Amino acid sequence: MITLYTSGSTDDPKKVTHKDINSYAQQSIKEIGLTSSDVVLDVFPANVIAHYTVTALPALLSGAHLVSANFSPYSYISLFNQIKPTYISLIPKHWELLKSTKGWNDFDMSSVRYMVTGSSKISQEMIDDFRERGVKTVANWYGMTEMPPPVMVGYNTTSFDFNTIDSNKYHVMFNPVTATSSLAECIINGWSTGDIFDMTTKTFSHRRTEANGNTWKA
Repeated sequence: MITLYTSGSTDDPKKVTHKDINSYAQQSIKEIGLTSSDVVLDVFPANVIAHYTVTALPALLSGAHLVSANFSPYSYISLFNQIKPTYISLIPKHWELLKSTKGWNDFDMSSVRYMVTGSSKISQEMIDDFRERGVKTVANWYGMTEMPPPVMVGYNTTSFDFNTIDSNKYHVMFNPVTATSSLAECIINGWSTGDIFDMTTKTFSHRRTEANGNTWKA
């Protein structure tokens, strides 16, 4: 039996139950608008929580056509062109690898209506790069691995739209770092995330401490 934990990027990993996973996947389906007519390209490995809450399980529960593959920057473009996905999820590391490949400059991604990104600090350059390739919406999710995804969403921008917070599920507070600073720590349902936001721009700034690297335990 495998016991699934959150990523541990902001605090000690937290155990996740089967009931939790199904609930989180349903929230993802609602936000993405996944239906049986969608084609999902999933490149998250099965040992990360996003595979279950953001890509593979939402696709299966919604009846979408799911294609799961190990990520390789050299085969991704070819696979993408074969299946023409309507929904994908890629993080900054994927982008860094993809843009160094020969086919990136001419890569047409116009089949994608919704793309999820997150995991670390997102640059506007990355968002704009995918948009220039035809992706309709690049959704910057906050809370995709530490809390039920997503807590907050930014659409085609690095800033988060606080209006996307579901007040029935999340009580979100921002505690000022200092009395004179625009920086504040995000508190979700009384839990200190350790994530610091710039409240002027509504963008993620940095983590209070570096990631501890603990993701899975048996």
